[in-house]
Amino acid sequence: MPEPALRASDDDRDAVLRALERHTAVGRLNLDEFDQRSTAALAAVTLDDLAALTSDLPELPDKPALSVESPRHARHLVLLFVIAFVTVAVLVAMMLLHP
Repeated sequence: MPEPALRASDDDRDAVLRALERHTAVGRLNLDEFDQRSTAALAAVTLDDLAALTSDLPELPDKPALSVESPRHARHLVLLFVIAFVTVAVLVAMMLLHP
């Protein structure tokens, strides 16, 4: 962040709120702490006020890690789709043959 004495913008406050949400999601903050800090972030006037709200928290990566699905998982999804398709096809055929 730039100079601490500078006034905070809405974007600065939003960035801190997003960081607080992510830290809460991973368990670094409980809901009471999140509530207190998010209220303070919304009322912050300077960048220094905002920095104090996250100074005891580690840096977060820009993007959360994406989970990689295994090929086995993809095969299971395809198998489920085929089973569902065959089941629907059999039910439609039975309805047409036996009205």
